[in-house]
Amino acid sequence: MVEAGTLPPLVGRAAERDALDAALARLRAGTGGVVVVEGEPGIGKSRLLAELAARAEAAGCRVASGWASELETDLPYAVLADALGPLLQALGERAIGRLGLSDPAALAAVLPTLGDPAPPDRHRLHRALRDLLERAAATRPLVLCLDDVQWADPGSLDALAALARRPPAGAVLLALAVREGALPGALAASLAAAMREDRVTRLVLLPLAEDEAAALVGGDVTGLYAVSGGNPFYLEQLARSGGAAPSAGGEGDPPAPGAIPPAVALALAAELAGVPPAAHRLLDAAAVTGDPFEPGLAADVAELPEAAALEALDELLARTLVRPAGAARRFAFRHPVVRHAVYDAIPAGRRLAAHARAAAALERRGAGIVARAHHLEHAAVPGDAAAADLLAAAAAELQGPAPASSARFHAAALRILPEDSGRRTTLEVALAEAQSAAGDPAAARETLLAALARAPAPERRALTVRVANVESWLGRDEDVRRRLYLALGDLAAEPSGDRIRLQFALGLNALLACDFADSRARAADALADTRALGDPVLEASALALGALAAAADPAGAATIAAVDAAAAALERLDDAQLATRLPALWMLACAEGMLGRFDAALRALERATAAAEASGRESVLLLVSAEAMRPLRELGRVPDAVASGEQAADRARLSGNPQLLLWAQSALAGARLAAGDVPGALREAEDAAEGADPHAGFHRAGQPGWCLGTALTAAGNAGRAVPLMRDAFGPGLAGVVPALRPAAAADLIEAQLAAGDVAGARETLGSARAAARRAATPWAAAVAGSAAAAVLLAEGRADEAAAEAGAAGQVATGAPFLASRARLLEGRALAAAGDRPAALEALAGAESALGAAGARRRHAEATRELRRLGRRVRRPAEDATPDALGPLTAREREIAGLVAAGHTNREVAEQLVLSPKTIEAHLRNIYAKLGVRSRVELARRTGPR
Repeated sequence: MVEAGTLPPLVGRAAERDALDAALARLRAGTGGVVVVEGEPGIGKSRLLAELAARAEAAGCRVASGWASELETDLPYAVLADALGPLLQALGERAIGRLGLSDPAALAAVLPTLGDPAPPDRHRLHRALRDLLERAAATRPLVLCLDDVQWADPGSLDALAALARRPPAGAVLLALAVREGALPGALAASLAAAMREDRVTRLVLLPLAEDEAAALVGGDVTGLYAVSGGNPFYLEQLARSGGAAPSAGGEGDPPAPGAIPPAVALALAAELAGVPPAAHRLLDAAAVTGDPFEPGLAADVAELPEAAALEALDELLARTLVRPAGAARRFAFRHPVVRHAVYDAIPAGRRLAAHARAAAALERRGAGIVARAHHLEHAAVPGDAAAADLLAAAAAELQGPAPASSARFHAAALRILPEDSGRRTTLEVALAEAQSAAGDPAAARETLLAALARAPAPERRALTVRVANVESWLGRDEDVRRRLYLALGDLAAEPSGDRIRLQFALGLNALLACDFADSRARAADALADTRALGDPVLEASALALGALAAAADPAGAATIAAVDAAAAALERLDDAQLATRLPALWMLACAEGMLGRFDAALRALERATAAAEASGRESVLLLVSAEAMRPLRELGRVPDAVASGEQAADRARLSGNPQLLLWAQSALAGARLAAGDVPGALREAEDAAEGADPHAGFHRAGQPGWCLGTALTAAGNAGRAVPLMRDAFGPGLAGVVPALRPAAAADLIEAQLAAGDVAGARETLGSARAAARRAATPWAAAVAGSAAAAVLLAEGRADEAAAEAGAAGQVATGAPFLASRARLLEGRALAAAGDRPAALEALAGAESALGAAGARRRHAEATRELRRLGRRVRRPAEDATPDALGPLTAREREIAGLVAAGHTNREVAEQLVLSPKTIEAHLRNIYAKLGVRSRVELARRTGPR
């Protein structure tokens, strides 16, 4: 990126400049967003980003700029550190302290300025990064400009995808420059979603016109324009060579997309050939050390004395091959093409030696192992045990925050180790774990299969289970069963650790395939073996698996006894024992939730979360955050359920596991719906439907038709919802996990009643009651009772409906959200029956409880019913203090509340049936009246809602 303080005039690009000004105007009004600049190499992406930075600074914004480099794609979060490190240095230690960052330790791994690092997982780091940007923009709008994003490391790409999908709640503009057609997959998907929400300004740069080309180079472009194709960098490079295109044969032909024309390559080679020897040595060293580069490190690699190195740097600056990079003692190449050409021209042997010197120089300077590993990856020779150790240590350090980089370093360490090394299996397992965490389970499977093929017999059983686990997440159920059965058949029919693990793996596979009888049988076999061996840890795991299989297909007292036994066994384990079998706590929590014991489920999940965070178990954190949504919602903690759901969806995207993503998005849709965010629920449900796995399974049974149907019903489209839900549930609700059939039936009944199909609802009620009787739990009875009350009310049997709803509310112990909904239904039935005092009492209780739970949609229903009966109910905005909201109108208060709750302008517009431009106009008035400049300030001003 061109340094903002030394910008030449921008030639052409009038429409693009107008678009940048519009984005900055929205930013100053408190609305952030994303600008994406696309185009071929040399087309002017960096120049346009620099123009945005200059205009932003002139408008009083804070600007941070970073560059990605194609030769440093293994350095985690490099482009973000490059941008935010100088920003924090400029703020100073006292200002950083005043920011009040919520999790500086998570960011310190990327930004050492913030103190001692903690080993964070990626989601925690992303959350901390979002918090940093929000707080940095609280007093001045912030523009984050990142160049050459197509070369960003995987960790940075994951973080940018997370920021694009859920942007900071403040005046933050994310500006990205990327080669056209080279936008990395996860980031492309997040930006596509943001485009649908009108949060992205996309600028695709075209070649300059011939008159603009002449203005750029300040002279005649005859003979140059056709060769350059109107590309600004190519034009300037050809003009620098003397104004004539060097002959390269066929230079009149346009280059292939992304390719450098031969004439331009020759001109660049001629320019580099004319550089004096000492300056060329420094230039070569800089190409090895990085872009931007630090001249002292480059001098060490070039083996030049300081005085000679500084003189060489002046020579390179004079020739404009390098330029200041905007931070102290930081310089960058004129263009990435220049750096690439220099690096490629270094002879292979000299390049290896330069990387070795760079690693040694960084070690002398006290650099971390990750920075040194980047160079050792290039320089180490086969059999170098010390280099393999360092690469493996760097990989271990990156496992949580940057698993893709971890996998790369593990692979590099394996390349160095000899084939007969005894450490190969350990490293291959670590590589597979990193690949899985990075969202590439297919690569993890191949790695484990290679390890399995040459592993000695004692290691093969554990590897077989690992392969089966990966294949299970890939949906290869037949492969899993075949592999596990063969391994089990090779074992003696007597208790052993290997036999228990194989039985357990088969039981889990059966559970995920919804074969609950087989899962219970496998769990029972594993349990018998664990008791024979006297292993309490494996015993607790077997009990947890058996409990979940029983709870999924419940049968009264026997199910409750199985869950209680698993809970007692896990409670007896200490933290160290539990850390080895954390998924067992998820199984217990899931089983407790299926019984409607949501307090117990949440306790198990909280214990699992603490242990998983302490041990860096990202896969367990995904399971826990997804599972927590339902207990949190049913316990009346709807905002917490949404937050947990957002975390689960983020983690599922990072995992690359479509089954878990569908589960997380489906559950998040339900949490958003409970919170009253109908557009958000529809968005999540539709995303889940687009990526739906055609194969049924435990995490996706009945989904995504279930979540989409409930969202459509809330949006007033029950006619579309009913057939979707019927198709998803199957005849007699057979497509739904048995324990969840009462809830599925209740939601289908609500859709059928909204569509006017009372007879269909009465028929579905039969399935709901049958499922509730089989479950024999208070929660199932309350769900079915509430559904029955709704049907009775629709049939005009108000007295019976009130009695049924009242009874449902009484038995919904431990599920406040369900009890409040039953109370709401009871109030509606009492009002229909003509008992106004009792109706007001029931509705007031429901309104209060639903408001406290953050269940805005049902709370609004209760409010409407109370007003219909003549009871005045304050609007949510009226609950804030007069000083908090100042002279806002009722409509402005409503918009302020939604924006402060984190909704985008488009979502607010959809919810209030207004246009996005109307919302923007209202926001400008709100900001002016309240004296705030961003969404973060608005949220702080309005306070808890």
